[in-house]
Amino acid sequence: MVAKIITPPPDDWSPRTRGPRFPRTPPRAWLIGVPLLLIGAGFFYWWFVQRVEVRTGDVLVLVRKVGAPLPVDLRGSDGAAGDVSQQVVLYPALLKKLGEAANSTKYKGIMFAPVSEGRHFYDPFFWERRIEHAININSDEIGILIRKFGRSLPPGKTVAMEDDERGPEVEVLKPGRYNINSYAYEIRRVKPVIIPAGQVGIQTLYAGREPANPNDYIVAAGERGVQPDVLPPGMYYNNPYVRRLDLIDVRSHTLDLHGDDAIRFPSNDSFQIVVDATVEYAIRQDLAPYVVVAVGTHDDIRDKLILPHARSLCRIEGSKLHARDFISGDTRTVFQKRVFEGLREQSYAQGIEIRATLIRRIVPPTEIAGPISDRQVAEQQIKQYEYEIKLAEAEARLGEQQEQQKQNQALGQASREVVSVVKEAEQHKSVALTEAAQRLEVAKLNLEAARQTAAALVSRGTAEADVLRLNYQAEAKPLGEAVAAFGDGQTYAQFFFYQKLAPALKSVLASTDGPFADVFRALSEPRQDEARRGVPGSALQDVRDAGGRP
Repeated sequence: MVAKIITPPPDDWSPRTRGPRFPRTPPRAWLIGVPLLLIGAGFFYWWFVQRVEVRTGDVLVLVRKVGAPLPVDLRGSDGAAGDVSQQVVLYPALLKKLGEAANSTKYKGIMFAPVSEGRHFYDPFFWERRIEHAININSDEIGILIRKFGRSLPPGKTVAMEDDERGPEVEVLKPGRYNINSYAYEIRRVKPVIIPAGQVGIQTLYAGREPANPNDYIVAAGERGVQPDVLPPGMYYNNPYVRRLDLIDVRSHTLDLHGDDAIRFPSNDSFQIVVDATVEYAIRQDLAPYVVVAVGTHDDIRDKLILPHARSLCRIEGSKLHARDFISGDTRTVFQKRVFEGLREQSYAQGIEIRATLIRRIVPPTEIAGPISDRQVAEQQIKQYEYEIKLAEAEARLGEQQEQQKQNQALGQASREVVSVVKEAEQHKSVALTEAAQRLEVAKLNLEAARQTAAALVSRGTAEADVLRLNYQAEAKPLGEAVAAFGDGQTYAQFFFYQKLAPALKSVLASTDGPFADVFRALSEPRQDEARRGVPGSALQDVRDAGGRP
């Protein structure tokens, strides 16, 4: 048999390390990787778990999950004990009683102030995050805030005026957007009160001071009850828990008293008289609250005020007259005036202004109506005849006045013609005198202009002569001084001549071209030829014999 060779295992071998081996991680890598891993996990938790995105138009309501529970027995500033353990909203007044700041997170419960839109970070283990819609009040409504937290209102109180009271608040929410915690407040939407033209608003305060005289119809301003001031036409954001507004029409109203409402009373001679009347009235604005409380609506004004007063006045005034007096127009006018004045005086003190009272019909008794009517017809006929006589007399006077007017018109026309002719002649005369005066003034102006023109011509001629004389003197003076410098005029003339002639001679003599140069050239060339030939007597030879230069 062949013996088996057994290879010993390595030193670090053990049954637990059997299988594939991995490289060992250096300790430095653990020191760097673990913190980075923790930071990444923290960022992930912070960004994806704690982050809350509140969109536009929403709010974030936070509920504290951890913390101490609210105490059961808590004494307020007045020493009264109260159980606040039933409260779920940590409102500022409650935290102040507990000795904590308004944003304290010591106790569990719903935070009072919501968080507006944006990006926020709250740990869900500590906070319950609830996203609610913001409150939008439309333009045709207002909002009433009703608190869900705090202690209950005492009896007789309708609004929460203290920080720790539960119930409706005094202030209203006008149209707009509001970030409100729906767990702390309930929003009641109501319409604004619109007082149309011709009406006023009667105010009744539910919240205010105790009235000094609670039995009066109208209390003082600011006291609880009907206020003395009225609101004019307009739109008002009224809180119905604080104030009630009743509308009353203060325009003119007409009340017809006829049929069953006709006024019936006995005359002085015991005849039954029936009167149909119309009364125009209006409520006084300064006493409108009193009228609404003490009297009531317009139906109450009719039944409780105007009808009783009108009937009593008609009975009082009608009992002073006989039945036949109501048929005469003058007596009816006096009767109507007395009834109107008495009704206006009695109603004005109670807040009603009587603007007119018209007696439309008076029905006298039938047994006296016929004879009285016949007598009145006869009286009317007599008055008619008298009127016709007066009319005829007036027509006669009118005819006389018309003839007199025609005569006066003829005389006036003649006078106007005479005046017109005289005025026309005076106007022609005035025009002629005016034209003559204008022509005279024009002639005077032309004469003065001619004189001024002549004087200007003489002045201009004198000036021109002086200018010429001065110019000649200026030219002659240098010439005289030059002649005096040369001694006489002939010498100066020769100098002037030579001065003018010298430049011309110089240019002629200096030029090698031209006719004058040809003359000298012709004279010099024969002599040069003779000299070259040696001919005696030449000009060149003569010069040389004389010892001069050619």
